[in-house]
Amino acid sequence: MSANKSLARRYFYQIMNGMNAETAHEILSEDFVFTLPTHPEPFHGPDGFLGLVSMLHGSFPDFYINPQEMMAGGDWVVTRWVGGGTHSGSPLLTVKGNVEATGRFFEIDGMTWHTIKDGKIVESIGHEDTLGLMLQLGVLPSEAKTAQPDLAANEILATRYFEEIMSQGKLEVIEEILDPEFAFIIPTQPEPIKGYEAFTGFVKYLHNAFPDIKFTVMRQTSEGNKVASRWSIAGTHQGEFLGVPASGNHLIDYGIDIFTIKNGKIFSVHVNENDFGLMQQLGAIPS
Repeated sequence: MSANKSLARRYFYQIMNGMNAETAHEILSEDFVFTLPTHPEPFHGPDGFLGLVSMLHGSFPDFYINPQEMMAGGDWVVTRWVGGGTHSGSPLLTVKGNVEATGRFFEIDGMTWHTIKDGKIVESIGHEDTLGLMLQLGVLPSEAKTAQPDLAANEILATRYFEEIMSQGKLEVIEEILDPEFAFIIPTQPEPIKGYEAFTGFVKYLHNAFPDIKFTVMRQTSEGNKVASRWSIAGTHQGEFLGVPASGNHLIDYGIDIFTIKNGKIFSVHVNENDFGLMQQLGAIPS
């Protein structure tokens, strides 16, 4: 399983991102076949696939495709990825014909199903958000592309999240400013915390561990439907947290959140903090 995942990672990072022809001939079989609904015809063999990769980098000089999660079973590896780039180069070949460069940036989700035989990838079946790609590149008309996001309102939502929910523990604000499908993603939790009930439980847990916790927004910026905030926290460890019993220690920590806003509510928060330093301050890791 791990060997197959390693091949899949090399496919994305070394071939699709790095355009490494040597790797392509090493890990793709001679009868390799690549299919993707965005492109009208399959691509065959390592050289045929390299032609596609070259076309993508020619169209999008800053092209990237980065795996987000990966699972393996038998001869298969399935990967969810995020890809994007700025269309400032050559035309892009699609099922709607050649798309001339407009200078627009796109970023979409996709999934790839790899079949691996005898240590080589023999098939790559891709599916991506083709509609989103076409809309973002301006190939299809969209009313949404003319709408301007309310950056100030988005930043107010992020500020209320820190002040009212995370610092003051006002649970009634959760349903007011968070989307019903809200997701809280942080490395210290094994899975995203999704929905009102689960996030309410997390906030209660946080305040039980640190009754005097206070979040302070140190800097904040926004673009489109995203808000980024750098914050600090201070609090006293008076209850169990991440498996560590109450220590009475006072802690100070720092982190960055990126918010996604959807229909006037917070749809997701991606969090990264100094978790190693946090555990040191709690006494779980020797200083």
